[in-house]
Amino acid sequence: MTASGLLSQLRESGVEIKISGDDRLVIDAPRGAITPELRSALASHKPELLQILKAEQTGAPAVNQESNEPGAAVIEQIKTPAAAEVQVEETQTPSAGSEEIRQLEAELLRLRTEEAARRAEVEAERAAAEKALHVEQERWRKAEEESARRRAEQEKLRIEAEAREQADEEGRRRIADQEFARAEEEVRRMRAMEDARRAEIDGQRHQASEARRAELETLARSEAETAQQRAEAERHYLETQARKRTQEEELRRRAAMAFQAVEEEILRVQARESARRRAVGEAERLAAEAARHRAEEEARRHAEAEARHRAEAEAQLRAQIEAQMRAEAEAKRQAESEMRRREEESARRRAEEEAQRLAADQARARAEIEARLRAEEELRVKAEGEARRRAEVEAQRQAESQARLQAEQAAKQKVEDQARQRAEMEARIRAEVEAKLRAEEAEQRQAEDARLRTEAEHPQTESGRNTVVANESSLEIERAEIGPASDQVNEIVEWFDVSAQPAEAAADRPKTGSADHFAALDEEIAGEFHAVSVPETAAPEGTPISPGVLSQLNSQKVAERAAAVANLARFGGQESFRHINAAFDDPSAEVRSAAARALFAFQEDRAAAYTRALREATPDRRRRIGAAIASSGLANEAVRNLTGESRDKTYDAFSLLFLMSKAGEVQPLMRAIEDHPNIEVRLAVVKLLALSGQPDILPAFRRMAVRGSLPAEVRSAVMEAIYQITSQTPAETASMQ
Repeated sequence: MTASGLLSQLRESGVEIKISGDDRLVIDAPRGAITPELRSALASHKPELLQILKAEQTGAPAVNQESNEPGAAVIEQIKTPAAAEVQVEETQTPSAGSEEIRQLEAELLRLRTEEAARRAEVEAERAAAEKALHVEQERWRKAEEESARRRAEQEKLRIEAEAREQADEEGRRRIADQEFARAEEEVRRMRAMEDARRAEIDGQRHQASEARRAELETLARSEAETAQQRAEAERHYLETQARKRTQEEELRRRAAMAFQAVEEEILRVQARESARRRAVGEAERLAAEAARHRAEEEARRHAEAEARHRAEAEAQLRAQIEAQMRAEAEAKRQAESEMRRREEESARRRAEEEAQRLAADQARARAEIEARLRAEEELRVKAEGEARRRAEVEAQRQAESQARLQAEQAAKQKVEDQARQRAEMEARIRAEVEAKLRAEEAEQRQAEDARLRTEAEHPQTESGRNTVVANESSLEIERAEIGPASDQVNEIVEWFDVSAQPAEAAADRPKTGSADHFAALDEEIAGEFHAVSVPETAAPEGTPISPGVLSQLNSQKVAERAAAVANLARFGGQESFRHINAAFDDPSAEVRSAAARALFAFQEDRAAAYTRALREATPDRRRRIGAAIASSGLANEAVRNLTGESRDKTYDAFSLLFLMSKAGEVQPLMRAIEDHPNIEVRLAVVKLLALSGQPDILPAFRRMAVRGSLPAEVRSAVMEAIYQITSQTPAETASMQ
């Protein structure tokens, strides 16, 4: 990409590039508009961009050249009366000192011309300096707005970061609550499983007790048969009971030692189990005693044998029961130990995971906070550097502006001194001229007295007297005409004479719709729309208006009146022109729109027809004519014709839009500036409105200038138009009205 293409691309995207005093590029761009690719391209094309921008800056004095034209007009205005005065002096001064007087007058004219030229130059330089100062102030205001916007964005980012941090903290708290709830649910589930296992163990124990009870009943029946063996069986039974109690106590001691670390619920269950076991033992003992008493009463004979058999069976059974109980206790101990181990492992694992998660969250939060703090610090440092740089640039600009203003004041003082010197010189020359005139008059009076004395001595003829009268008359005329020319006034006309140049004279112009075309067209507009005296031109001769059309003009129906007004263009003539103008006072907008279209088609020179209608109309009718041009669709059609291929249509369109703006209707032109797809058309419409010099469009232009939707070049043109309209003197504004 070339440097010029890169510069065009950046300006189209709203980026403004300027150069500072130390050959640096100053870029004013929206946030995010400068990408790394554009930065590298700017770095690679920096020398070419500096040359292009310097060339653009050196071409700026061409604008001042246009502003000097009023000074030239002043010079011409001063020059014309003086030249007329010199001509009168040459033609009607017969004295011998007229040549010297003409030289003095020529010197006076030259001095006046030089003074007017210098004043015009100083005024042009002052206007350019004020314009540059205004542009700089506007840019500084935009920079302040951009800085405020960036500060608002930083504050918004900070608020969003705090909101995200609060949301993350809330999420972590919610996750921790969920983990705690899950842990509590796991504990409840494990407790339920433990209760189920304990219930199962209780069931097994109950079944064993029932089996033992049945066995004891069998043994009781056996004891009834074996009463002889009661003593030995009793001894053996007592020993067995003692061993059983000893073993049970040992088992209880071991169970108490094993279940010491179990939670309170398990201890209560063990206590109930121990009480139940003691109750079972007591019941067994009581049952044994009852069986023994029954056995003693019923069968003592078989007691000993049966007791032995029973003792053996009981010992075997009790050994089985004890083995089963030991196995159950061992299994229970192992299950409880495994359960505790698993719970401890699960709790440890969850604690480690929670600690790791909390550590990761804290590290992430710290990293985010540090990154945000670093970003804020970088933004703050960058903003401070930018503000410092802008302050330095602004101080430098203010110093340059002050220096320029001081130079202008010095130049102005110098011009005033020169003007004072010229005024003194003019006064001195005027005094010399008056002295010479008085001397010539004295000489003429002396000559006249000598002639009268000669006539008194020698009477003259009638022809001699006529010559004297003629000389006196000539002298009086000369004295009357040698006077100041400031009494002449320039006529200020109310409307503009709009003339479109023929298509043959514009055959070699640039192609319609191009940038060169609109540039040339703007120059022609600036030259064509000027204040002149508009002669009273008669409308083209036409045919008489038919009675039917005249009757429709007075109809009560809006459609009939609109149709009649539209038909007036076919007849032509003064009467049709008057009826069309009168139709603009109709209360119906449809009739006024028809009048606008009829006036557009009334004659070949459309601009002349509208110019005459506006000149002859009252202020209220002028506003209605402008509104009718807009409502009839002629304004929109004219905007479309601005990019057409026909030069005649393009000039007609510009003339119509210019006259509409002079009539006070500018809304279609404002819409074209905001919405038209062609940038060149927008620029041309902006310049057209600037030429119209309507102060009423300043608020709309100011709203457009502060709006961000306009392209950069259109916004610049709007700013120039605002400056052009506001810098007009009241006399210029009145002349354009």
